[in-house]
Amino acid sequence: MEKFKIEVTKKNGDKQTVTVYLDDTTAQLLKQTGDEKLLDAYLQEEYKDSRKARQDAYWNQSLEEDYENGIDYADEHDYSDYSFDDMEDERLQAAIKQLTPRQQEILRLIYIEGRTQDDVAKILHRSQPSINGNLQTIYKRIKEFLEKN
Repeated sequence: MEKFKIEVTKKNGDKQTVTVYLDDTTAQLLKQTGDEKLLDAYLQEEYKDSRKARQDAYWNQSLEEDYENGIDYADEHDYSDYSFDDMEDERLQAAIKQLTPRQQEILRLIYIEGRTQDDVAKILHRSQPSINGNLQTIYKRIKEFLEKN
């Protein structure tokens, strides 16, 4: 791997020097052309692609995966006024209590506060597909609990 330093311009206009790595063959071929503009354009695109890949990996990581890896996010909201305790269906109430706090938070945001999946994604700093996937897991866990009990 060969290391290159390039200057990139952020969305706010600030400039930043970043490191981009290219495999030896690609680096050698680009250097052989002798075209500095081509090399710079290629490095800029490689940087953009790697940044997008990192973002996609982060935004699509499920909350459960974070939780399983020992990562839990500080809850900045107080949901003490919102409880599932006043539900009439005790079985459903018990099913919800067996969910993780984060899963219960998603349910509260959607079903008690009436927020959309997009809103929940913004609040929890995740993508909407990630929240949708979490909801599918929540529904599955509730269904399994209700079928057993």
